[in-house]
Amino acid sequence: MFPEISILFELLLVGMLAMMIYYAWRLNEKLSDLRNDKFELEKLLTTFAASTERAEDSILRLKSKASETVEVLEEKVVKAVTLRDELSFMVERANEMADRLESAINTGRRSQLKSYGRSQDKPLAAAVDDESVSELNVKQDDGIDPESKRQEKKSDLLKALEGMR
Repeated sequence: MFPEISILFELLLVGMLAMMIYYAWRLNEKLSDLRNDKFELEKLLTTFAASTERAEDSILRLKSKASETVEVLEEKVVKAVTLRDELSFMVERANEMADRLESAINTGRRSQLKSYGRSQDKPLAAAVDDESVSELNVKQDDGIDPESKRQEKKSDLLKALEGMR
């Protein structure tokens, strides 16, 4: 019986060796796949690193352009505020001048009416007060109320100021 056991034992060893060869072959395939994947991963990482560097450079350029744009915008805002203040000042002065001019015109008209009334020997001062005389003159001249006349003068003055630019 010994020879049969030795054959069985040898057959068992052959089977185990065949299984071991099969697993060694599969392990070799997996290791070669892993090596190939390693090379592909290295290529991918190299490409990724290059892309990351380009992105960082782009971000730096974008930040510098943004800061330049902010500086330019700040300068323009400062200029705009200065211009706005100057225009506001000019409009205020123009309004004051228009008011003084209107007052001078009204005073001149009143003095003309008084001198005209005296030349005809009619006392006008008792019949009409100063403000109603100026309103009557404006309404008689143009048929427009004094507020709209003033607005028209202001708009004409603003147009003239815009034309000076």
